[in-house]
Amino acid sequence: MLTQFRTESASASQSATLSEAETLASLMVEDEAVVSDAPTYLPEAAGASLLAGLLLTSPKPPKEKPTR
Repeated sequence: MLTQFRTESASASQSATLSEAETLASLMVEDEAVVSDAPTYLPEAAGASLLAGLLLTSPKPPKEKPTR
């Protein structure tokens, strides 16, 4: 990625000091931190709940009549 390359040249019109420029460059290279603890999508859980729901709502087999 282009953000991982640090540029060493700075123009004279910039007001940032060398330490500020180095801090900014290091922040651009660092990996992102985990911000949210949101649950991840698990398709297996959805499939299991769907199967359980279908089994509970399925019709029962017909009962056999006793023969006389």
